[in-house]
Amino acid sequence: MTRLGALMAAVVAVVTAPAAAAQAADGSVVAYLVVDWSNHRVQRCAPAEGGDCTTVAGGHGTGSAANQLSHQCGVALEQAADGSVMAYLVGDSGNNRVQRCAPAEGGACTTVAGGHGEGSAANQLSYPVGIALEQAADGSIVAYLVADTFNSRVQRCAP
Repeated sequence: MTRLGALMAAVVAVVTAPAAAAQAADGSVVAYLVVDWSNHRVQRCAPAEGGDCTTVAGGHGTGSAANQLSHQCGVALEQAADGSVMAYLVGDSGNNRVQRCAPAEGGACTTVAGGHGEGSAANQLSYPVGIALEQAADGSIVAYLVADTFNSRVQRCAP
């Protein structure tokens, strides 16, 4: 598959379905997260049919400022033991970084992986599209695992 073909496949995958679900401690879904690729934002939507959606990351046009995203392709939840959302982790693909965003509407974001330009060095990413959390038995975050697409690797990044 060509680089463009891989990019288009990733785009189709993220705009047609929710990327994550926030669950309560009992396992019930309390919200869906939708990666809105073309509007450079992540939406949190109520699980009820026709439920309201709120922008929780990005939404300020494309760009590289702390409150902007560029063609994000993945999202993960950092949750407390009781299921409450502590942060959203967003694969900000166009900016070659992973952003950790506060759970408040339009919460502040900080770069937790990449962000040093596109590349293959240990502190660089090239189109990150997926994030997973490695957690200790007590629930604390040990590392972020990042699917680093165009470097054909998974990066393990300290929190």
